[in-house]
Order: sequence, then structure tokens, then C-alpha cells
Amino acid sequence: MASIELKNVTKIYEGFKALDALNLTVPSGSVYGLIGPNGAGKTTAIRHMMGVLRQDAGSVLLDGEPVFENPSVKARMLCIPDEPYFTSTSTTRDLMKFTRALYPRFDTERYEKLREIFALDDTRPIRRLSRGMQKQSAFWIALAARPEVLVLDEPTNHLDMSSIAWLETYLLNYRGAVLIVAHDRYFLDKIVTKVIELDNGHAIVYSGNYTAYSEKR
Repeated sequence: MASIELKNVTKIYEGFKALDALNLTVPSGSVYGLIGPNGAGKTTAIRHMMGVLRQDAGSVLLDGEPVFENPSVKARMLCIPDEPYFTSTSTTRDLMKFTRALYPRFDTERYEKLREIFALDDTRPIRRLSRGMQKQSAFWIALAARPEVLVLDEPTNHLDMSSIAWLETYLLNYRGAVLIVAHDRYFLDKIVTKVIELDNGHAIVYSGNYTAYSEKR
């Protein structure tokens, strides 16, 4: 499986350093939590990790290969944003077909098996689903894509307790690299092995869950 690494990554917006020589590594088989105040650089870090933004300095690597403008590398990673994007007419099946075309490891058989877990009508426009069901739709497609690196932005938002419990179990058994941006300390306490705090574009790594991080502060 894969290890994602940001090495001395710097990003400057109109003279402001959103990321300042950021070093961050998420190895395969780990679940890390990314926290920090608003404006700390979390979203910018994620966008570099996923190859959406080009860094001004440093490198972003997946198993030693650059991520930016590298489709074969980006096809091994997937991010579920806090508010998943979809068009006004998109259905879960539409997005499944779109994702399947981008991800060579997409497992259609797994998609059909997961139907029993998510119990969603994949022919119904996503905009007509509740926000929690929209998040479930995104997870359904993501798990079938079988990414080696999974980035989750506030994954528990809008989910009910049973869905959160299922997600915890899945992530604890996930073999790839997982990075979670979340403010839900109870969720982070249950699954993360390290907490990464971003502050002024720098990363501070703490071993242990959110409670261990809080005790060291």
C-alpha cells in the first residue's frame, strides 16, 4: 500500500505563507487526525496532498512519485470533502460510473455488495437525499474505488450514530493511509494513532489519540 508525504511544502498567497516548509507523512496502515484553528492551513495541505494545488516549494510524493499532474498517482488517492460535490441531476449511480472511469482499482462487485450496507436508492438524485444520506453516498462510492490513500474532511458531520459506528469499524480495518480532518474529539479518540496539529503552516505531531494530545498541550 501507499505512503503520502509532504516535504518542506510552502504555499504563499499574496505574501502570506499558508504553508511554511510543511513536513507531513501519513504511512500505509495508519489513521492520523489533522487538527488546527481556522486558517492554520488544513485545507491548503489537503489540496496539495491530493494534487489540486501546486506547491511553491518542496515536494508532495506518493511512494516517492510526485502527485501534481500525475493521473496514475492521483488515481490511487481519494478525498471525501465535508460537503460532497454533485450536479443537480446526479445520482449515486452516475457518480459511481464517473468514479469507475477514473479509478482502475474500482470494484463494481464490491459496489453492489455495499448496497446492502448503505441501503440507498442509487437512481435517486442526490440532491433529494438528506445531508447524512448524501455523505453515505460519497462513502459508498469511495469504498468501492479502493483507494490506497483516503482523506476525510469532517467525516462524521450529518451522520447518525449507527453510520458513525460503522465508519469507525471500517477505518480501524483499513489497510491504506488515512488522514482525517475533524473537530469531533470523541471520534478521533477511537481511531487515530497520531494527531497532527497545524499552526501557522507548520505541523506538530503527537503520538496517541486526541485525549493524549490534549494532555500534552
